[in-house]
Order: sequence, then C-alpha cells, then structure tokens
Amino acid sequence: MIARIPCSRAFGSGTPWSVASQVATMAMAEATGINVPCVLAWNKHHDPTQNPVRSPYILMEDIKGTLLDHPLPDDDSERSRAIMKLSDKVVEDMINQMVPAFSQLGSIYFEEDFPSSRPLLAPDQEVPEEMRPVMEKLRIGPMAEMIWWRPFHDEPHLDRGPWDTLEECIGAAVLIERRAVERHRADPSSLAYTRSNLKDLNIVERLLDKVDALAPHMQGAIEKASAFPRRIMQNVFVHPEIWARNVLVPARTPENAVEGMLRPVMIDWEHTAVLPYALQFYQPGLMIWESWLPKRNETGDWTFVKESNVPEDGPWPDYDNMGPEIREVNNANMLPEFRRLIFFLILRACADGPTRLWWTLAEIKKKWDKDEDIYGPCPIPFEPGEMEEAQRAMEEVDDYEDLLESLAISLGVGVDGYVAKQEYYEHLLPDLEDAKKNWEKDAPGRPFPFHEGGWAPFFIEQFPAFPSLSNTNNFHYILLFKFLIGNNVP
Repeated sequence: MIARIPCSRAFGSGTPWSVASQVATMAMAEATGINVPCVLAWNKHHDPTQNPVRSPYILMEDIKGTLLDHPLPDDDSERSRAIMKLSDKVVEDMINQMVPAFSQLGSIYFEEDFPSSRPLLAPDQEVPEEMRPVMEKLRIGPMAEMIWWRPFHDEPHLDRGPWDTLEECIGAAVLIERRAVERHRADPSSLAYTRSNLKDLNIVERLLDKVDALAPHMQGAIEKASAFPRRIMQNVFVHPEIWARNVLVPARTPENAVEGMLRPVMIDWEHTAVLPYALQFYQPGLMIWESWLPKRNETGDWTFVKESNVPEDGPWPDYDNMGPEIREVNNANMLPEFRRLIFFLILRACADGPTRLWWTLAEIKKKWDKDEDIYGPCPIPFEPGEMEEAQRAMEEVDDYEDLLESLAISLGVGVDGYVAKQEYYEHLLPDLEDAKKNWEKDAPGRPFPFHEGGWAPFFIEQFPAFPSLSNTNNFHYILLFKFLIGNNVP
C-alpha cells in the first residue's frame, strides 16, 4: 500500500482540493480505459473530527512493476523488444483521455464536493453508456494544481475557477500573479526566495498588462487557424506529465510475460486540469527508459553513460498519421507559447523572474505578425526595440543555463544540484573549490550556482525553510543546490 500526503507548504490552503481532485481524476481516467492505481481510502479534511489522521491523504495499492525510467530487471530482452510498441499504446491512452468534452475549465471533483455545479459533460456530448455512471458522479471545480495554490498564491478567496471561457481562466491567473506582486512589494525580504528583485516586479506588472491585452483574442486566434475550431476548443482532460517516471509496467509473471507491456499504469495525476483540446495535446516526453547515468572513469573523473531498455532505432509514434486534429495541434503556429503561458509562465513570473514570460510574449507577437492575414492585428503592445531586448535577455539566460549544465556534468550532479546518494556527495565536496575557480574563468561576474545545503529552484517560493538534506525511500537528495540567481532582464 502507498500513502500520498500532499505537503501543505506546496499546496497551501489548496491541500484538500488537491486530494479530492486526484481521486476524482483517477476515477475519470479509469472510466476512459486508462489503468490507474486502485484507491483504497482517502480523506481531504484537516479537521480531526472528520479525519483522525489530521492531514489529507490517499491510500492506494502498491503496484508491483517497473517505471519506464528504470531498467527492466534481469536483462529482460524479450520484454525490451515489446517496449518498442509501448509508445504507441501510451499515445493511444492519451488520446482516449481527450475524447469526452466537459462543460467548464478547471479540475475534476466528485459531485459531493460541488453539488450545485453543472453536469460534467458539455451539452449534447455523447459518451459510451458504460462511462455514464462514473461521469454522472463527477463535476468541474476550481483548479487544484499546485501552481494555483503555492505560497503567495494561497489566499483562499482568489478566483481559481471553474470558468466558462479561456479568457476568464487567463484573467484569473493574471489577477493571482498581480496579488503576488503586491505581497512581495509589501515584504521585499520575501524576494530572497525568488529570482526577482524589486525592479523586476515593475517589469512583471508591465508583462501582465500585455497578457491582459492578449487574453480576449487567444481563443479567436486558435479558432481562425484551425480547420476544426469546435473540436480543438472543447474542454478535455489529459495527464500532463506522461514521462517515463509516471508510466509503470506491471511485473513479469508466467502469465504476464509480454502482454503486460501493453497494459501500462499511469501514476501521479495531481497536476491534471481541464482545458481546451488545443492546449492539452502534447508529445509525451520520454516514454521508454533512456538515461545518462553518472559513472567514474578510470582516471576518477565523472562521465555520463547512456543506457536504455531498447535499441536507439526503436519506433516512435507517427503523430502526422493519427488524425487531422492531432496533426494540426502538433504543428500549430503559436500553441506551444500559449501552453507555456497557462501552464507555467504567468503564475511563476515573480518566482522565476520575468525573462521567460517576456520572451514568450515577444515570440507570440513575432508569429502573430507573420500571419497577420489569418489572425488580424496582434493585440500585444511592444515598444520599438523591446522585442530585440527580450531576445537578448533570453540569450543571457540560455548562456547561463548552458554553463550550468556543463558544470553539473563535470561534477556529476543534476542541473538543479541534487546528489542521488551519500557516497557521491562525499566524493564531490573536494571538487567544489576547483569547480569554483573554473567557474570564475568561464562565467566572470556570475555567482557560483552550487552551494552545500543551498536552495533548489524547484522549491523556490514553495519551501522557504526546506532542509539541506532530505531522506526519502532510503535515498538522500538535495545535498547540493543551486543558489538563487538574479534575473538578467535590464
């Protein structure tokens, strides 16, 4: 049995909604034919009169098997060959999730959480009869994804949906981030846990004005460029992180030698949202185990060795032959930028600094202007020379991250500074001083990014008191972390 207990520091006041939505979303996924872990018990409450554990939790079955970011046991070559067919199965499962069209934007819950809300499905939406008993028990409620609830987004009264339109969704995200700007201004010391400074907050506000100008026109732009405007604006759900670490292959048994490869189990549904089809479809990242593992060579230096469960020439899904809608959204002009705005950039503008939001808006304007005959005039205002300024700022960030990646490889750590095991950490400490000297030559004037017991970027603005060492599942993590870097926006 596995217990999932969301961290209240990450989800803030949204912890109950995170638990309730995860369970309901897995019920929805199972109704569409996706294999998910069986939920044995759950409780969304903090109140001890309603929950003796005093913390929201989910208890689910512990499925025996192998995640695709791990090697198959015992050099299982027969199943390794079968894995080459798994990518098509994963994409097929993904497409099945996106068939039902829902009535609103938000997250999925059970009816008892929102008894007065609308029915789950959009009007006139037809689904197989066997799916209806589950769907009649489900509703759309507020966004449960962590980014809408983390610190500085955690005030309960803020609008997190559900919404009828994409414009309302984007407008709500902008208002939440504007509130974060206000709170950071009131307490400048809080910026120590972000990549922004007080000057950057002015830039963030200016960029949020641009997003406000774009929001009423985004749906129209998507529809004008589509041969299937009704379908690609239907509200659908899909697992947002179909990566190797979230796809589990059941353990091999005498009765389940190869066939189990095509019955993968998808785990970790907590970030799932209901949004328009055009913004939901993506190419799953890593669907087979393929990793660059740090190993010591004969001279004692770190090197990275590629390992995989399948040959490099294994087949990958042919998205262009999966239907006209998928071909269209897979090759659409501005959809990648629109996705980044909603899923990441607006609600992390203060935490990550304004550069990426600035650059993405400039990219949208560039692409919009190129096809102005389709979309009409671009609504995003830019001053003369501002787009070039955004490009230069982004190039500085990219240069820094290239240097960071090279440093991480030379030290044998992740780019966010983690060290997987205690023995690796002990070997690394003597190398830090030499790495600092080389860094000063390669990146003069820029702060050295790794520090013993420092902060990881993932935890910025989420875990401001996170310890320098965490022990999880008998592995030691977070022993070296990136310093917070200043933003390069002028």
